[in-house]
Amino acid sequence: MKILVYSDGSASSERALHFAARTARTLDAELAVITVRSGTHAIEPPPPFGAEVNLNDSVHLPSGLQILANAVDVLCAEGLLDHQEKFNVMVRELSNGHLFVCRSRNEKRIPFYVCFGHMIEALNHETDKHGYDLLIIAPPRRGKLHKMVLGDTTRKLALDLHTSVLIVRDGGLESRFVICADGSAAANRQLGMLASFLPAISGAMEMIWVRKPDCDREAVQAAEHYLTSVQKWLADAGLQVGIVRAEGQRPAEVIAKAAGEDAVIFLGASLRHDVYRRLRGSLAMQLLAQSSASVLLVKGLPEGDSEFLPE
Repeated sequence: MKILVYSDGSASSERALHFAARTARTLDAELAVITVRSGTHAIEPPPPFGAEVNLNDSVHLPSGLQILANAVDVLCAEGLLDHQEKFNVMVRELSNGHLFVCRSRNEKRIPFYVCFGHMIEALNHETDKHGYDLLIIAPPRRGKLHKMVLGDTTRKLALDLHTSVLIVRDGGLESRFVICADGSAAANRQLGMLASFLPAISGAMEMIWVRKPDCDREAVQAAEHYLTSVQKWLADAGLQVGIVRAEGQRPAEVIAKAAGEDAVIFLGASLRHDVYRRLRGSLAMQLLAQSSASVLLVKGLPEGDSEFLPE
């Protein structure tokens, strides 16, 4: 797995960095760190390209590099990097920013990017170029007024990011993992990511299905088949997962309440037309707006990951 984690130097970004570091270490995944600066290179003085930079003296560096220097501190605190990596890094220029590279304790290469421009466009550029499977990010939760003025970053990521995204809130790796399971193609799509994530999950796991009052027989059968199939798949892997069957007209509200705050909600992206998602919202969009738990939204191919399920 290839993980990209975003930091803007805020306290919430530190939570995302801790989550990403622990995930990368547990899964032996590739990790990269990125910060995006609005505007162009002209908004900040250039770093000393081609010369060694001591990140311990970051107060004298451009703001983007200061953010990444703080990110290095977090990865050092997590034991992923050695503190010596803060000395004498070499900054290289890119067409849309610059980067430096550190080596993890197990000699994995960890690039740190400063990119300039529109946030989603910059994240998609790096995702498409390097093939990152997951973005881990902790955007601020804003009220309706702030969303109108500043925009809703979480919504934009869910709609427009080219890869899966983990929105870090109150849930961590040690929290309960709640898997949304309704038998739909979107639910089926999450299994590949879930299979990759299993070694990192240390807390309890449960699947939840919310049956609407008008749910037809075919949908009920599909959901029940999915629940039992995934439970058997996990049991064959030596894992126990509980099943929660609930009922309600608004599944997102039921799931958010059942998950609570200290949880990670796992679900697949909707196949509904983009206009529908933007105007009315899918389950994922509604959960992201309502839940205080962390949410991992899996974006995959339309055919899903049915090969993980028993025949």
